[in-house]
Amino acid sequence: MVSNRYVLDANVFLEYIYVRSLNKKAKQILQDAILEQIQILVPSLALDEITEVLCGNLDNFAEAQTHLRYIEKLANQAVLHIVVPNSEVRIKAIELARTGNQKIGYPELTDCLYHALAILNDAIFVTNDQKHICKVKQFGHIQELSRYNDYRT
Repeated sequence: MVSNRYVLDANVFLEYIYVRSLNKKAKQILQDAILEQIQILVPSLALDEITEVLCGNLDNFAEAQTHLRYIEKLANQAVLHIVVPNSEVRIKAIELARTGNQKIGYPELTDCLYHALAILNDAIFVTNDQKHICKVKQFGHIQELSRYNDYRT
């Protein structure tokens, strides 16, 4: 599936912020959105998840503020579309969260909210969460961050 719409997991932003191993892929996604080659959607809870990680890992308030303001700037410039999940997204997320089993475990509801948003918007959920991917790959609309741009050209 080739799509120009992507739902980004909070961990994609954290790759960028903390300059982790997939930092270049995270930067590429943001750059592609800035250049209007793709659309980025995120559920509103992504902001809370990012803020929570910054709260626990950054002692420098100014640095945390810089990162949060950058994300806000991306939203204000319509590079990043923040979506408050409606009941349709929430019901789909519940459906996804109930698909696991005791052997592999059950998908986390928060991850399912991202994934449901992708499914219902004909987008691709980009995440670093290998466990979530394994639990819900049968639903499609999901891709590892490391594979971003492998199918786009």
